Amino acid sequence: MSSLSHHKRVEFTELFYDLVFVYAISKTTALIHHLHHGIVSFSAIAAFLVTILILVNTWMIQTVFTNRYGKNSFFNIIVSVINMAMLLLISSMISNDWQGYFNYFCWTVGILTLTLFLQYLIQYFKHESTDKDKSLILSFLTMTGLRTLASFVAALFPLAVGYPLFITGIVVSFLMPIVYRKRQSLVSINFPHLIERISLFVIITFGEMIMGIAPFFTPETFGIRSVLIFSMITLLFLYYFGQFDHAIDDSTDTQGLFLIYSHYPIFIGLLMTAVSITFLTEQNANHLFAVLFLYTGLIFFQTAVLSNTIYNKPHVIYSKNYIALQLATTFVAAMASILAAANSTLVLCITTACLFLIETYFLFYYTKGCQKAGLTPGNWF
Repeated sequence: MSSLSHHKRVEFTELFYDLVFVYAISKTTALIHHLHHGIVSFSAIAAFLVTILILVNTWMIQTVFTNRYGKNSFFNIIVSVINMAMLLLISSMISNDWQGYFNYFCWTVGILTLTLFLQYLIQYFKHESTDKDKSLILSFLTMTGLRTLASFVAALFPLAVGYPLFITGIVVSFLMPIVYRKRQSLVSINFPHLIERISLFVIITFGEMIMGIAPFFTPETFGIRSVLIFSMITLLFLYYFGQFDHAIDDSTDTQGLFLIYSHYPIFIGLLMTAVSITFLTEQNANHLFAVLFLYTGLIFFQTAVLSNTIYNKPHVIYSKNYIALQLATTFVAAMASILAAANSTLVLCITTACLFLIETYFLFYYTKGCQKAGLTPGNWF
């Protein structure tokens, strides 16, 4: 079934719900903000990835429900408020000594997921739910039910036993929408609304990046590095904005699964980039590691953005040569930055130049595509 192309309004309650993620993301970023012998430990990176998976997946499940069935009713508002309270509690337990909170963390994630389960369960029994709705809802009940059960069972055991059970439940439920993708097509999704909601969530992530670079903008610290760092974040934003506000075709007939899953590396990449920038300026950091961490994040972000060309308007679908040029530019900049790792200012210059080039490539490609199609490029200039 075709996706709905009319613009469903983003409700104030949805924006209010997003606010709790500002705090959650800042706590998650802190997991990889501590260096051990100059690098981020594997356990910290693993905790960071698991936390991102839980938070973003929770947000996505709620967003998809609201997209299809949300009516900004009193019940929906109550569920959102309860979820916000649970997310605040979860966020307070996100730390490098999370092991001590493991059982409490599992109980809270379980309760949070249970509210999502109940939301779908109530929708299943509503008289307006068709057979197609019920078939789709059953897949979400299975997914949220499994995650709820895994979380509650894991909470009953010590860390050594409970953690594998918890992770298994999280990962399996994360992948289940792919397994049930045929059912996803039974009920239309409002693609413009989905794009807008996800884009707003990305802006929250950019907000976390801005807060992270604030220490570079004081009378004592402001300088060329401050300008370069701010330029990097601005260029990353423009690159994302160009793809998801200009190039993407929001009337595409899709259920948006790839859009959803491709944003996980976008979130991860942006947060890795934000943390790496501060590492570059720290004396106790292994600067080679900082550069590698930085470009790993940038490549996650860039490749995920480029991969969304499948949703682009016909005249701006990226060619293989364009994608190769984009990635080659980043690769050359990464090699140059590795060689210059000891000089943080030079690394920032190289990276800023790289981001400027890939944004310039996009503007040229987008403008040329519009001109060939007899269209105006839009309000870029």
